[in-house]
Amino acid sequence: MREVLHLDNPRPNTYLGVCAAGGRGRAYGGHIAAHAVLAAHRTVDPERAVHSLHGYFLSMGRPDEQVQYEVQTVRDGGTYALRHVTARQRGDELFTLTASFKKVEEAADRHIVMPPAPDPAALPAQSEAADRLWSGIDPASPIRRVVDVRPVLGDDDDGGGGAETGGGHRRMWFRIASGMPDDPAVHAAALTYCSDLTVARTAALGHLRATGTTGTPAQNLYLASLDHAIWFHRPCRADDWLLFVHHSPTSGDGRGLTTGQVWTRSGTLVATVNQEVLLRTRRSTTTPEPALVP
Repeated sequence: MREVLHLDNPRPNTYLGVCAAGGRGRAYGGHIAAHAVLAAHRTVDPERAVHSLHGYFLSMGRPDEQVQYEVQTVRDGGTYALRHVTARQRGDELFTLTASFKKVEEAADRHIVMPPAPDPAALPAQSEAADRLWSGIDPASPIRRVVDVRPVLGDDDDGGGGAETGGGHRRMWFRIASGMPDDPAVHAAALTYCSDLTVARTAALGHLRATGTTGTPAQNLYLASLDHAIWFHRPCRADDWLLFVHHSPTSGDGRGLTTGQVWTRSGTLVATVNQEVLLRTRRSTTTPEPALVP
């Protein structure tokens, strides 16, 4: 994972990185977002940690080509700091990110209880559910190597699917497959990297179920991430098991929303993730193209 998240820093506030493929021929959006938040993190006081990010995908990135991240300081306050990042490739804007950072404060702490889920050790390392999850990812992408995923069986393509249950629903354990340094910024970037893996597919599945459409998302829909937001509630290690519980409460007007929470194995709520995706019906399903999951 250290190699995946590596950024060069040729001059102040400018960072360079190379992103892996998500869908075939398309850079993985979670990789671009992870690089952007890590670049922003490198420009703030080490005592501050990211607590929220809001990003917009503007155009499709090319995998295995350099992306330039320009970081702008918006504000440095006594507790909070704000950064704006623009990601460009071949001169084109791919992604913009606004990230807020803060110093730790002593305060009362509460969160809701983690939903029930089988322990990851009780789930198979290989399963049909995992195969379906990886089906939209380029077979040669390093994402398959660096992220260990274990979907809860029954929550994948056939779980929680009708309009009466709110659309697609998924519980999925994930972790970075190799050990990572203790740097909290790297773990926040790694969580960002993983958070984009299944949210578009979850929105698509909920939409197909609610409309009574048969077949897979790739056969029926054009998909593209429009925006991505994360609130980091508490620090965590991305190389420990994390449970991502997410569902799609609504779709319409060619868009679908997925929202979810990330929990530690011990039941601590560490992040909330929201993403809106483009959902457009294909005119023909005879020769499906790969879904546009950035």
